[in-house]
Amino acid sequence: MRESWQTQIGLIFSAAGNAIGLGNLLRFPSKVALYGGGAFMIPYFIALLLVGIPLMILEWVVGRFAGARGKGSMVGICGELFNHNLLARVVGSLGVIIPLLIVCYYIYIESWTLAYGVLSLFGHLPEGGAQMGPFLEFFKSFIAPSKTAVLFLIITLLINWVILQRGVVKGIEFTAKVGIPALLIMGIFLSILTLSLGGGKGFEGLLFVFSPDISALKNPQVWLEASGQVFFTLSLGMGAIATYASYVKSNQDVLKAGFVTAGLNEFVEIVIGASIALPAAFALFGAASIPELAKEGTFRIGFVSMPAVLMSLPFGELLSAVWFLLLFLAALTSSLALAQPVIALLEEELKLSHSLSVNITMILISFGAFLSAYVPNFIDELDFWAGTFMLVFFALLEVILFVWIFGLTKFHSELTRDAFIRIPKPVLYFFGVVSPLFLIALLYQWGISKAPQVLLNLNTDIIIARVFIVLIVFSVIAIAIFKKGEPKYS
Repeated sequence: MRESWQTQIGLIFSAAGNAIGLGNLLRFPSKVALYGGGAFMIPYFIALLLVGIPLMILEWVVGRFAGARGKGSMVGICGELFNHNLLARVVGSLGVIIPLLIVCYYIYIESWTLAYGVLSLFGHLPEGGAQMGPFLEFFKSFIAPSKTAVLFLIITLLINWVILQRGVVKGIEFTAKVGIPALLIMGIFLSILTLSLGGGKGFEGLLFVFSPDISALKNPQVWLEASGQVFFTLSLGMGAIATYASYVKSNQDVLKAGFVTAGLNEFVEIVIGASIALPAAFALFGAASIPELAKEGTFRIGFVSMPAVLMSLPFGELLSAVWFLLLFLAALTSSLALAQPVIALLEEELKLSHSLSVNITMILISFGAFLSAYVPNFIDELDFWAGTFMLVFFALLEVILFVWIFGLTKFHSELTRDAFIRIPKPVLYFFGVVSPLFLIALLYQWGISKAPQVLLNLNTDIIIARVFIVLIVFSVIAIAIFKKGEPKYS
């Protein structure tokens, strides 16, 4: 028998854990600081309303529909919605390819958070006080990679492996029910701590970060970055939400689940994510440090500036360990979600047992993770193709497939079934027109701003990354056109 989420709270925490990740706690504050402060939030909320929440609801709806028919991967979902049409299944394969490629490098970064947490706890981070220099040098030597980095990568892979082997209820749901409350408690604790630093300077830092630079709204890059952040933060356009939704009961209110999931994710991002790293840096290093740290990116904030701040405080090792455990829990719940679409595909389309499906999936992820560790530019290449271009492109295909081709009337009927509110059909017409136009504009902007420099950049590292991408793409498509059958769940 196919598994389903055991409890409502387990479902919500699991789905929220899918969306909540390093992007909430590291990427979001750096983007806000770099692209107009409070002004960044205007295109952010517009993208959230026009694309983010509608796509979140869309994946919940189609996931429940196909899950009731025994399908959980995007290949199976598209096949089920379109009478097992081969082309639809091939298009759906993108919803497996994207999360698989992303988790290959994401899990390597996840291992850094675990390593830093353990090293902090046992006093093995630099004793640089409030100086970032020693922490920067340590970070550079750590990701070289050092033997320690490789060890913690192996440990992180094993943790994910064991949890996934336990299945949806005993593995993913149990982890989320423990991890998400712990994440919220630690996040709120660190927010209060950092905002109170320097007699309230941390709170001044929060106000500084969100001070609006209205002139930034004239810059198309600001709109591009804000929209991209919405995709990253809600895990949209990659099929992972739909896979989780396929494990709900057939009468589950997916509209409510989608709204609660999005709301919990936004709370972690806007309230907790914005209240820790940059306000702490402001309190210790001053206003001049914020733009510089934002330019350096998410890794500099998370692994250099925050340890420097926390290690300068009383009980610094413990506080630093809490920070990195917070990041690890956020990353872990996301990596589990990114792996699940591949597992569902192998179970459903190749009729493999759950255990064998997990083993094959984790072997593929491990191979990609070690390439991420040892091949320069591998992470950047996968992040562009899977974490940017494919993600937005597949989101566009989702709207076209599930709203227009599947049928607006059928989609509306499925959307309002067992829902706590009834969304009028004209709202779907608006979504079905405005969202694709918004996504096309995003693809166009990314194409003219990013694609030329990426396509023209050819060296050995890039070729290795692209060969890996091609192998994954062809492997998943081959499974998508494989003869279908009933999956095994033993």
